[in-house]
Amino acid sequence: MPYRQSIDEIGRLGAGGEDAAGTRAERIVDAHMAGFSHHTERSLALDALLRDLARLRRREPALDGFITGVEAYIDALHRDLVRRAA
Repeated sequence: MPYRQSIDEIGRLGAGGEDAAGTRAERIVDAHMAGFSHHTERSLALDALLRDLARLRRREPALDGFITGVEAYIDALHRDLVRRAA
């Protein structure tokens, strides 16, 4: 899935309010990360996702809680990357 489409899909999932939306958003993040093999590239990709999720939050304040959950997942991935790189 192209990057822009990933952010748009995360926004649609949050707006839809489905029970499994958080899990589906995590799968989108995982699929995006799979496109990068080196931990530095993966870290930069996660940073870009966080930046664009912040932009989405500004455009769609009602998604704040959902986006916070996706950001927490990304933060956990970041911590895991740091541990593996050490």
